Amino acid sequence: MERVIYAVGLGPGDYEMITLKAKKVLEESDIIFLSGGKVFNGYDEVKKLLDNINCGSKLKFYEYPENKNDRQAHIKHFAVETVKYLEKGMKVSYVTMGDMTIYSSFPDIYKELAKHNVVLKAVTGISSFFAPASLTGNSIVDWKDKAAIIPNPEDYKEIENILESFAAVIIMKISDNGKVLKEYLDKCINKPSTAYAVFNAYTEKQKIYDLMKEFPYNTEEFFMSVVMIKK
Repeated sequence: MERVIYAVGLGPGDYEMITLKAKKVLEESDIIFLSGGKVFNGYDEVKKLLDNINCGSKLKFYEYPENKNDRQAHIKHFAVETVKYLEKGMKVSYVTMGDMTIYSSFPDIYKELAKHNVVLKAVTGISSFFAPASLTGNSIVDWKDKAAIIPNPEDYKEIENILESFAAVIIMKISDNGKVLKEYLDKCINKPSTAYAVFNAYTEKQKIYDLMKEFPYNTEEFFMSVVMIKK
């Protein structure tokens, strides 16, 4: 019997943006796995999404430690547990917000599953990096312009350097509460033409900031933000 796991992208946060293909796979699944860490585990958000398509009762959370030393042991244990479900003939899915190919924990997990001869069937989702452009009526790039997508930068000059070669930069997974981003906006020599931050895109908690006019202070939501800066 072929062992198959479905990796399903749930989209940016609105259950109406879950693709028809993803909905079908989740409805047919016996168990749906989600992994997360202490910074953001996503359980409440994902549970709400799945409840809206009557699949929430199938959700099972699995810890994905931020500490690399602990992570591999957890991944190995997860793989063993997953294989047990597959050997019972159950249909197993693994879900991520957005798409599993963009800053997702799933590629590391699948490497371990592959050692157990588990076959991957991916169901792509709508990525949240489109949010700042689509929600503010802007484009990310035009014509032959180039754009870069990066995780939380370590230094504000990293943003400056990228914008020397690219027309736009999308910043995701911000884990320093926006400190480097604020430093860039305060210190950059060439001010950007556009800078937006979208928090909790396409959800009831959605907030949009024009960073050229207002910077969001004292928020713990930066990890769930997407920032677009255009030169």
